[in-house]
Amino acid sequence: MTPIQSRARGGAVTGAVLGLLVSVTALAQDAHYTTRQFGNRAWLLGGSFVGNPNDISAVYYNPGALALLGAPELELTGSVWEYVRVSVKDGQGTGQDLTDSNVDVLPSLIAGSLRFGFLGKSRMAYSLLTRQGFSYSLQSRGTRLGTDLAGVQGLDLLSTDVRLDQTVSEFWTGLSWAYPVTEHLGLGLTPFVATRRQELRFQTLAQGSGAAGQQLLATLGRDLEFDHVRVLLKVGASYQHGPWAVGLAVTTPSLALWGRGSVGYERAVQSQGVDSNAPAPVFNFQEDLPAHFRNSWSAAFGVSRSFGESTAVYASLEGYARVSSLSLVDAEPIVPRGTTETINGGYDFALKPLLNGALGVEQALGERVRVYLSGHTDFSALDSTPGTNALLGGWDLYHVASGIHFLLGRSRFTLGGNLAWGSKQTDRLAETFQQLGLSAPMRTLDVRYFQATLLIGASFSFKDTQATSGKGSVDEAPKADSP
Repeated sequence: MTPIQSRARGGAVTGAVLGLLVSVTALAQDAHYTTRQFGNRAWLLGGSFVGNPNDISAVYYNPGALALLGAPELELTGSVWEYVRVSVKDGQGTGQDLTDSNVDVLPSLIAGSLRFGFLGKSRMAYSLLTRQGFSYSLQSRGTRLGTDLAGVQGLDLLSTDVRLDQTVSEFWTGLSWAYPVTEHLGLGLTPFVATRRQELRFQTLAQGSGAAGQQLLATLGRDLEFDHVRVLLKVGASYQHGPWAVGLAVTTPSLALWGRGSVGYERAVQSQGVDSNAPAPVFNFQEDLPAHFRNSWSAAFGVSRSFGESTAVYASLEGYARVSSLSLVDAEPIVPRGTTETINGGYDFALKPLLNGALGVEQALGERVRVYLSGHTDFSALDSTPGTNALLGGWDLYHVASGIHFLLGRSRFTLGGNLAWGSKQTDRLAETFQQLGLSAPMRTLDVRYFQATLLIGASFSFKDTQATSGKGSVDEAPKADSP
């Protein structure tokens, strides 16, 4: 680290960067698997119904259960409003917590059955889901008056402007096929094409002056941008007999089809009347680079049991395998002109293995309304990497959801909410600062996270016959216990 960077470590520059990075880190959720669900009842049950989804969301949770659905369906997870708040203890100094909040509207799932005469007993369905989707543009500006600001002797005026933009959008498009091996056993698969676009841009500008003519101007900027297309497969089996249902779903690692990206790195420090050895300027942009991304193996096991016509309990576990460290773009090392310094201009990506669980309860209130209560874990898969880590979401979260599912005519509507929270002490930010050529004022931070989600959705059945059996048959006349 150069003297000028060392002297600036405790000032407004690092304080503003710290606040900004903390905010985006908590908001991003790019290292979590179960922050969002796909389907109306899926949100209310926390994705716990791998054994028997009992609706078109089986295309994602267990394609085998699709074979045991009798009627064609169309489901729209309509509007999802998400509010996120993060609080960092002493984030702006002792006794001064740093807080940030964000409200977003999220699309989630569109899925429907396909009806072809040649299918026979087989079932087919299509799906389009937003696996990840968030976009943030955060900015911090400030001016400070004081003595020896940023650790620079004589500096009495310092202004900073820090900005971080992050966008991640990942869509999965699937075509499901399922076959009822017996009356109670269904097997199915869903090949997905996953398209991902990710952008990450960081820029900070600091200007300072002193009464004796001291001048300081420092800029630092980094950016990443890439597009990637891959394919993956979900395979599932569902056994449903009497009050019991058991299911298993496996997701394969992805196979890359195409990927291109770019990176940029800018650094410049100019000073006057300040005794320092400023780092060499860097202006490096690398375009049209090969880009890489992949997901891990995962296996989900679920079981459910109905108690009479009114109550059902669901439980599931899903384990995810490790994704070894990889470079998102094949960037060349950066060597500033006239120096021997080497800068890694790329970004790394790695996921650790983990296990998430979910438990949900479904209760009928008459024939047209059902209520739900569920909880599930949402642990972070963020893993350490040798270089700058492109993932920002590092907090273990816990979710509780509740809501109602009701009938109007032959259509089913959902209204509910989900709360998530978590906290963790982390030194992740200090490591990020070092990779950016800065120094954080504190090594560890206590971060507290809160998220509230409101869901409004609908599903439509295209077949209406007289009821012939208990809960679970979509061939029944619409009522609350055939969601």
